[in-house]
Amino acid sequence: MVEVLVLYYSRTGRTKALADAVAEGVESVEGAHAEVKRVDYATVNDFISCDAVAFGSPNYFSYMAGIMKNFFDKALSIREKVGGKPSVAFTSGGGSSNSALLSLERMISSFRLEKVTDGVISEGETREEKLRACKKLGETLAKRALERAEVPKD
Repeated sequence: MVEVLVLYYSRTGRTKALADAVAEGVESVEGAHAEVKRVDYATVNDFISCDAVAFGSPNYFSYMAGIMKNFFDKALSIREKVGGKPSVAFTSGGGSSNSALLSLERMISSFRLEKVTDGVISEGETREEKLRACKKLGETLAKRALERAEVPKD
């Protein structure tokens, strides 16, 4: 069983709805389990112990939420322990900016995580099409985590 951490922050509930959709996609894959956790309740050990991770944040001032950035700052010392893990990102916001997603994807790169697929940006009220896209994001992430788990480690 692979464990996928869905790490998010949400004030209005929009990003939480996306996180839940990602988790639903993960859970649709046999052999995968999702743990949805708000970033302010997560620890670096959660990051270390998962097999894959999805990061979700609202778009605040063209960047990820400060509390999400704070998590990455705390996790910097364990970067070598998480490198290579499959990961994805998703964001929500009132406008059409993709900058929050780009900031999350820069962290994915900085932590040497494997970006499995392009992230999802939800603008304005959460629409069904974006929930479906996040479900697909979770499914894709879970499948990659299972593939990675099957590869023998030297």
